[in-house]
Amino acid sequence: MKLNKKFNKVGRVAVVGTLMIGMIAPTLAPMTAAAATNKAEAKVQALQAGTGSVSDAMFEDLNGNNVKDAGEKGVAGISITLYSDSGQAVASTTTGADGTYSFANLEAGTYYLHVDLSTIPANERLFTTSGINSQDGNSSYFTIADGQTVTGYHFGFSPQVGQIASYIWNDKNANGYKDAGEDGIANVTVGLFDIYGVQVATTTTDAAGNYKFESITPGQYYEKVQTPQGMKIVTSSGNTFGGDGVSGYFNITAQANVTNMNVGLQTLNNAALQGIVKDDTTSNGIANLTVNLYNTSGTKVSETQTDATGHYAFTGLPAGNYYMTVGVPSNYKVTSGAGFGLDGNSYYVQLGDSTVISTFSLGLTEKTGAIHSNIYNDINKNGVKDSGENGLEGVRVDLYNTSGVSVANTVTDANGNYTFANIKPGTYYVRVTTPDGYSSQANGHFGSDNVSGYFTVSADQDITNLNDGMFKTIVEPTGITVDTSDIATLTGDKGKINATVEPSNATDKTLTYTVSDPSILSVDANGNWTALAKGETDITVTASNGISKVIHVVVTQKVGEIKSFVFEDTNKNGTKEAGESGVAGATVQLHGADGAVVATQTTDATGQYDFKDIPVGPYYVVVTAPKGYDLKANYAFGDDGVTGYINVTGTSVITNYDCALVKDVAPTTVSSIKWIYNNAEGNVEMLDRTSITIADNYLDSYNNPNVNIQLYDQNNNPIDLTGYTVTMGDDTIATGTVYGPNNNLVALTRHKVGATAVTIKDPTGRVVKNFVLNIVSSVVPATDITLDATNINTTIGTAGKINATVSPSNATDKSLTYTSANPSILSVAADGTWEAKAEGTTTVTVKTVNNITKTITVNVTSPVSIQLKNIPNYPDRTIVPNDQLNITTDYVNTFNVHDLDFKFYNPTSAEVDPSAYTVTSSDTSIITIKPSNGDNYLRLSVQGKAGSSVITVKDAKGNIIRQFTVNVAQGSIQPTGVTVDTTSVTTKVTNTGKINATVQPANATNKALTYTSSDPSILKVNADGTWEALKNGTATVTVKTSNGLTTTVTFTVQTYFTSIMEQGNFNPSKSTGGPVTYYDVVNSLADKDNVTLTYNATLDTKVANDDQTNGRRQFLFYIGSDPANFNTDYNFTISNQAVLDPTVSNNNDGARALGHIEVRVKQRGTSVITVTRKSDGKVVKTLNVTVQ
Repeated sequence: MKLNKKFNKVGRVAVVGTLMIGMIAPTLAPMTAAAATNKAEAKVQALQAGTGSVSDAMFEDLNGNNVKDAGEKGVAGISITLYSDSGQAVASTTTGADGTYSFANLEAGTYYLHVDLSTIPANERLFTTSGINSQDGNSSYFTIADGQTVTGYHFGFSPQVGQIASYIWNDKNANGYKDAGEDGIANVTVGLFDIYGVQVATTTTDAAGNYKFESITPGQYYEKVQTPQGMKIVTSSGNTFGGDGVSGYFNITAQANVTNMNVGLQTLNNAALQGIVKDDTTSNGIANLTVNLYNTSGTKVSETQTDATGHYAFTGLPAGNYYMTVGVPSNYKVTSGAGFGLDGNSYYVQLGDSTVISTFSLGLTEKTGAIHSNIYNDINKNGVKDSGENGLEGVRVDLYNTSGVSVANTVTDANGNYTFANIKPGTYYVRVTTPDGYSSQANGHFGSDNVSGYFTVSADQDITNLNDGMFKTIVEPTGITVDTSDIATLTGDKGKINATVEPSNATDKTLTYTVSDPSILSVDANGNWTALAKGETDITVTASNGISKVIHVVVTQKVGEIKSFVFEDTNKNGTKEAGESGVAGATVQLHGADGAVVATQTTDATGQYDFKDIPVGPYYVVVTAPKGYDLKANYAFGDDGVTGYINVTGTSVITNYDCALVKDVAPTTVSSIKWIYNNAEGNVEMLDRTSITIADNYLDSYNNPNVNIQLYDQNNNPIDLTGYTVTMGDDTIATGTVYGPNNNLVALTRHKVGATAVTIKDPTGRVVKNFVLNIVSSVVPATDITLDATNINTTIGTAGKINATVSPSNATDKSLTYTSANPSILSVAADGTWEAKAEGTTTVTVKTVNNITKTITVNVTSPVSIQLKNIPNYPDRTIVPNDQLNITTDYVNTFNVHDLDFKFYNPTSAEVDPSAYTVTSSDTSIITIKPSNGDNYLRLSVQGKAGSSVITVKDAKGNIIRQFTVNVAQGSIQPTGVTVDTTSVTTKVTNTGKINATVQPANATNKALTYTSSDPSILKVNADGTWEALKNGTATVTVKTSNGLTTTVTFTVQTYFTSIMEQGNFNPSKSTGGPVTYYDVVNSLADKDNVTLTYNATLDTKVANDDQTNGRRQFLFYIGSDPANFNTDYNFTISNQAVLDPTVSNNNDGARALGHIEVRVKQRGTSVITVTRKSDGKVVKTLNVTVQ
């Protein structure tokens, strides 16, 4: 439809054009109509005025509803033309400030509008249309009746504007980041200016420090921050703002949202740092010491002196990081410090806005010297401590000052060493007290009185050569005193000879002891003796010089006696009691330890035997019972009539070896044998039984593990079992014991499962009873374990119980043990209850007492999944056990905050509140845990320090849910500035040098710099900052860091030549010497690159002959007052010799020695004169010559 209309308009315009040219044009009369705005003119071309009108508005249709609503502003300056339906332009206008347009006084008819699309403002984008084609700006046709106002033809626009949303904050640590605890600053005024310096808008920061400029027309702007009283600008995003609060230029594009116009402020100079320097020995302050204050870039901020009390103070400091150095005097050393190291330098200290720190103190101690020397036995008396000459212990040494006052004293140690420590510098002497038995003589340091000469002790000096040697004074022995001259003793006795050397001060008091017959008596080096055998001998005591003393020794043999009784033990208790008579005629033999018979006796009428004069030693006695008696074992004799070894020690009489005999008795006839004390069956007759079977847990009625057998006579009375024996076939299975009078039973004690033969005999050796004792197991062993589950899959913190059943059901012992292979993952109690402690896989072994086992596989997982969120340019990361997170110190998340953000999820992927868990950091100087914001985030704050920290997440029970390590590497440290050693250089053409530039801070990661010359033709600068002056002029070198920070060096390059001039020279009368004609003279060319000469057709064409010189141009070069020598020092070239011809005869050695370059101007044109230095080929002057 619109295409057809467009076609119609074009056709009609063509027709109208024909009519206007041929018919109508001569009758037209111009007419002017006023449009809706008083800022625009409408040229109305109509035949006559009418009463109709067209009006509407061009506006910003913010909501896109094609209706100009309240708050939607008009768009001014759009050009609109009204056409008749024949294509005739009726009137033109532009939209006013409110976007409205109007065509009035229109006659009834058909019209259309045309909008000049090129007049739409650049900051507006066409959004909606009403009645107007957005492609060509033509409206549809509309008809106006008399008095009618037509509307509804307009464009709606979307403003192409940007906005700024940033903030101003208190950057306490001046690191350029808004860290935790750094608040925004309210009520700071911020102005927005266009490139021409016109203020476009102004605003103030809100309570949080935020500010915003909205609906900014695209273009170039800058901001200005009005710094609040008492504060200063320290940082800004990308160093956008200077210290004056004015930013650099920045562009606002359509729809742009600028968020990096952030400014960090700090309070001015309210911090203080103070402390004390004191003497650690006296605790008094030390005055007049220099204390320097530096910032972290190493720049000295301030200097002060300690006062009379040692105190110092730096006040009025701005917030920041500092360190101090103390000038430690050379005669002092650092011995303590609070905040200071042993080098006198403090640690870094961070000062806030109004921080006052007064805890930094430094303790000094005056440097001292020491003496470490030796007092020794100078055996060879040569005054030198030689090999084998040992130190003397316990020798007193005194240290005196020059006033004779004792400063210190000590005694030598086991090696003769003595020490005086912490000696104040000064002059001293030493006195050694000579020990008893020693003498001294003068040596290199000491006199014969053992007093040294004066010596000086310096600070930190250790004197080690004050050694003093002494030698022993020898006193020979004159006699020996002993405590006895005779020793009478017995074999085996011991004693000691107490002998002393006379006189008491004899040098060598050594004694030796010698025995003439060592087989009788032995003696050791200390005089201790032992009598060995009967006999006589002598002991000789000898002194070191041979004087001796003799002691006579008599050793007598020691003998003993054994006498006791052989008696009839009527009550058979083994002890001789009243009424029990001795047995005469018993044979008694005494045997030595080797079994040999020493003596034989027969007991007397009282039954006594008596062995007298028995030498010391071990013996035993053997008794043979007379006929009619049997031996009875007792405490002294066995039933074989033999004693144990009897140790005869000397003169003692041994009387406790009585031998018991009993008369022979005919054995009683056994009528009944019973198993008694049987809990299960009572008394069991055994006479006809061949075996007994019991369990291995059998106990008699007295709870003893015994089978008790009793023998009865024909009267059913227990038989006296005296003399009866019981023999076991295997006494490892059971043992048998016969108990006689009072008990009269045979006890068979069980030991283990098995069978053994039992034989009971009477005193004559006749077998009374044979049977087998069978002992069988009482235990039913476990054969299997049944579990309710063979796998446990659980989460940390969960508890449960293992249900296990032992088979068979009648097993004797159904107890079970539960063992976790890794209790740190899953702990299990004795009753099978378990608790999951940590993530991992392990096993639990269930075991019976007889080692039947079953194994349960355990898999413990975390009850939560932890994900690292908001990682720039990376997806979320799930944290696995013992994970390693590798970041740098400058890490920021997607919100530009130095935080690691984590979310917790349960197995259904639902979020879990991390505050239900305890989270710790092993090193809070690297990573700290931030308080919860209530948004289900765990935030770990990266502190900016390199290192590693282990993060541990624990549940309410203290179980570790997850543990991982954050490894923080040193990140990129951006340059904060660049300085140069000088900002201006005045130099000379051909000179070279180097710009010495330093990047701050010293630990910046990338210290690369670029050097750019504003005019490389004047000053050439290389990548390393080296430069070369090429020609005179001024050039600025911009030094730029890797992040765009700059400084400049201005170079003023002076001319190489002091002066250069040009002159035309012609001498028409050279034979007479002149006068010379000078023409077209140009002075002061030293600092010029270009010169324009005027061609002189008369003089420049002169050729030398006998009367005249060539007409030529002379270029004269001077350095100071001396001409440049073009023979020895300089060369020149001419680029276009068709214009300047150097082959002229005047351009000779003589002229060149005078600093002349002489050429003939041959024609108009351009040429370049280039002068180079012969020594290095460098260009020292380039002159562009134009001949016109």
